[in-house]
Amino acid sequence: MAEMVAPAGGDRKLYARKSSGLIRTIGVFGAMVFGVHCISLSSSGLIPYSWIAGVWPGSSIIGVLTVAMFFCLFHAYTYSAIGATMPRSAADYTLGSRVLSAPLAFAASWTLVIFSGMVAGSLIAWIPSTAVPTLARTMGIIFNNPALVEFAGWSSSRVGIIVIGTVCTIITFLLMILPTRTIVRILEVGFFLGLLAWAILYFQLGTAPADSFPAAWDKFMGAGSYEGRVALAEANGMVINPNVAVMTLAGLIMGFWVFYGYYIPTFFAGEVKQAETTLLAGSWSSLIATWAIFVVGALLLQRLVPLEWIAAESFLGQTPAAGVAAMPFITFYAAVVSPNFILILIVAIVWIYTLINLAQTYFFYCSRIVFAWSFDRLIPERICWVHPKLHSPIWAILIITILAEIGVIDAALGSVMGAQLNFVFFAVCTMFVPVTAMTLFPFLKKDLFENASAMVRRKIGGFPVITIVGAITLLYMVWMVVASFIYPAVGGGISTTKLLILAGLVITGLAVFYFARWYRMKNEGIDINWTFQSIPPV
Repeated sequence: MAEMVAPAGGDRKLYARKSSGLIRTIGVFGAMVFGVHCISLSSSGLIPYSWIAGVWPGSSIIGVLTVAMFFCLFHAYTYSAIGATMPRSAADYTLGSRVLSAPLAFAASWTLVIFSGMVAGSLIAWIPSTAVPTLARTMGIIFNNPALVEFAGWSSSRVGIIVIGTVCTIITFLLMILPTRTIVRILEVGFFLGLLAWAILYFQLGTAPADSFPAAWDKFMGAGSYEGRVALAEANGMVINPNVAVMTLAGLIMGFWVFYGYYIPTFFAGEVKQAETTLLAGSWSSLIATWAIFVVGALLLQRLVPLEWIAAESFLGQTPAAGVAAMPFITFYAAVVSPNFILILIVAIVWIYTLINLAQTYFFYCSRIVFAWSFDRLIPERICWVHPKLHSPIWAILIITILAEIGVIDAALGSVMGAQLNFVFFAVCTMFVPVTAMTLFPFLKKDLFENASAMVRRKIGGFPVITIVGAITLLYMVWMVVASFIYPAVGGGISTTKLLILAGLVITGLAVFYFARWYRMKNEGIDINWTFQSIPPV
């Protein structure tokens, strides 16, 4: 089923070439590295301490991370099965369009890519708006350097975000048109550098005397600052609630915020070796590895500072009305107790490098989804052109670069689209088509199911495992959507405007699909629907 000739299209074939042109070069370690970087040791590495602690005061950071990781394992299994079933670019779109509904699968994929591209830009903008100011301000405060504090202010200004963000976007584009093997090497370097940065943080937090933090904090943040933090947070509305049920809810909700990205190799399954084993091993290992790294960080931090105090600093960081300069970052906490210039500088450099790696993963997976659309001829075929030497879909990557630049500008203007805040909600909504398709796959496509890999065909008591796991994943996703309305603090609230944006993107995707079908039929005598009766070439 690698190729299908159009019955009414003369000699014109739906798939003009017998292979995609992409090369399978990504093994288990490479898949894990992609997952780790998309989760991000630098971006998500701050969230548990700077955000979760303040959104759910009193909930165990370790408990929240553990609950989140556990349920993400089911989601990871489902997406690994999707990639193993359709080991092609955009495996989720390919499966959904062949099993459930081509128009809905494309519309969902279209929505995911547009929002992911903009989020890539907002994550790049996070470098000048948050990462650079945090690191520069840390060094400025610790080493009494006003110039660094001033630079931190410029970096987070509208001009600073656009200038630095645009430069980083161009750098990311240039890195992403390189051969896949080279991209993987760049990400692997970032992975080991990320481990080095966390080892430094562990060293700083782990070697400090257990009672040293209050005095160290007051030294840099002002006398009496440490002691008054909890009272100030409570005066501004913080309520401590050390309830296990609340912690569990927090874990279910925060899972995608902290760990989003472990499953992205499914989006470029066409470049993964032995997809049936690589995808699951890569996604689970990246998920478990980042969970362990963040948990160890929490253990060492709580050795020095009570959880209640961490929650207070996090809450104040999210409450500008409190009128206090809060620094709820594990990098700053480590610098406070161990103000070593070399160690702080290394962490700062690594943090920026790995944030570029984070943007790379978004560029990579989004471009492969766009590639798959073009290969199916839903968008112009030239977009899936692969450079003969670089083996890279340059035009598809350029499209994502443009979306990312829009995301950078949006972030600089105050996040009019609210890309990052809305992303988890939008991403989960787009997953319902492929996850439903995978859950029903054994029954809707029995012939393909029987010929699928051993992982996909696995059964318990004669019932497909993927249907059981898929159902659990669907329930988790339903809760994520419901929770977005119940707990507006988690994602900034799901307003009517945001729902209209989601609906608009889906409708636009449907319009593109039906326009492409009309255009191909009129000009080539080919019904696009024929495409979805076959599996794309490898």
